[in-house]
Amino acid sequence: MAFIQTTILIFTFFAFFIGQIFRISLFNVTFPLIDLAIITLSLVNFFHHLKQNSLEIKNKYFFYFLIFSLLTLLFSQHTFQTFSLTPFFYLLRLTFLLSLFIFPINLNNKYKNIFIIFVIANVIFGVIQYLFWPDFTYFNITNWDPHLYRLVSTYFDPTFTGLIYLFLLIKLFLDKKIPYRWPLIVLSYLAMSLAYSRSTFLSFLVAFGFISLSQKKIKILLISTLLVFITLIVLPRQPGEGTKLERTSSIYAKIENYQEGFKLFLTSPLTGVGYNNLPIIRKINPKSHAISGYDGSLLTILVTTGVIGVALFVFGFYTFFNQSNLLKKTMLVSLLVHSLFANSLLYPWILLSLVLF
Repeated sequence: MAFIQTTILIFTFFAFFIGQIFRISLFNVTFPLIDLAIITLSLVNFFHHLKQNSLEIKNKYFFYFLIFSLLTLLFSQHTFQTFSLTPFFYLLRLTFLLSLFIFPINLNNKYKNIFIIFVIANVIFGVIQYLFWPDFTYFNITNWDPHLYRLVSTYFDPTFTGLIYLFLLIKLFLDKKIPYRWPLIVLSYLAMSLAYSRSTFLSFLVAFGFISLSQKKIKILLISTLLVFITLIVLPRQPGEGTKLERTSSIYAKIENYQEGFKLFLTSPLTGVGYNNLPIIRKINPKSHAISGYDGSLLTILVTTGVIGVALFVFGFYTFFNQSNLLKKTMLVSLLVHSLFANSLLYPWILLSLVLF
């Protein structure tokens, strides 16, 4: 059993590193390698708890949320008089992900350190990508956003990449036992900055403000604020809208996105339209990788599972917060801020980071 657990963990770390580069097609649905890793990791974790006679629900709200989501999805499929496997695949992935919070995985420091090495390797890859492969615009033909002169790494998205690197920064800052800690902090901050993600910079300030408050060290907040201010001044402004941090086009796009989401929410405010029927309902490019959620995770949950679902979801993270140490609390606080501007609470690499760091 120990060999199987080790193999699955290493496979999960590799899938985390490889990001969106390798994708699998099944039943006309394409998904990244991380989904397969999440399923296998969750199953191994479940049977490990079963074998140890420790199969106790640690987060009942996530458990209730998943049951409610399944019921509303079945009801919505009947209402729409259509059947599609896509929403069930989305719910299946979320079920396996949240199972790692319902039955928490117990990782020792050895595996956590290995995971950190994989994330650092991704940071290095991201910097190399930015320096030698900055033009991502031609990926538009494969329905990815056409980013230019921004670090996107293997996740093909600077906003999510920036948050993952922020999680690494928080870990490096709080864990003073990590070798070569300060050079790694500098490298990770540089990589995070080159993503040109405003939501990540805001999450960075909130994260280190939270650490400053928790440790009662005001200098942490002051230094981090000054660092961000200097960074915003010295960051190179390359050709393209993405490197202009003062850009307003994306702000108007997010406002329009929120308006669309609230309009759809009002059609079924109590139970939602079903998790995750958005790829079926939204009348935009069906092959787009951004079709499955709105620019706000709680909005996505609100639209798909209604007021009841979002309440259970929020209480689930509140429970996780109360059960966590300073590292996980800081990560969650920064994630909640970030999720106001991106669908990061439902991004598999992000949720998995909360488990593995």
